[in-house]
Amino acid sequence: MAAGLNTFAGFQSVPQTLRMAGQNYGLRGLRFVWQILIPAALPSIVSGLKVGWAFAWRTLIAAEMVFGASSGQGGLGWYVFQHRNELETAQVFAGLVMVVILGLVVENLVFRTLEKMTVRRWGTQQ
Repeated sequence: MAAGLNTFAGFQSVPQTLRMAGQNYGLRGLRFVWQILIPAALPSIVSGLKVGWAFAWRTLIAAEMVFGASSGQGGLGWYVFQHRNELETAQVFAGLVMVVILGLVVENLVFRTLEKMTVRRWGTQQ
């Protein structure tokens, strides 16, 4: 949802001068979108993907806490939830640190790579 809204907002914010330049070069349809709109809106698109990733990650962990607790098995969310119920603070914090580390790994590997590719391909800065 966030990526879609940011993409739409990014497309809407493309300057009219840039749109007219693309049309003057004869760009229409998908070529216009690919060569004019996407490069101009890319910072907004990547920002929306980051926000979407953050919501998805938190939702996944919350769902594991709820549904993992009801089934008696699960992932990191269930691990944190189970050890919280057993008052094992060290294991709770270990689970939370693992959630943070995994989130940062995805943030740094996936999004930093995407941002570098963006700069290399289109020359846009975040």
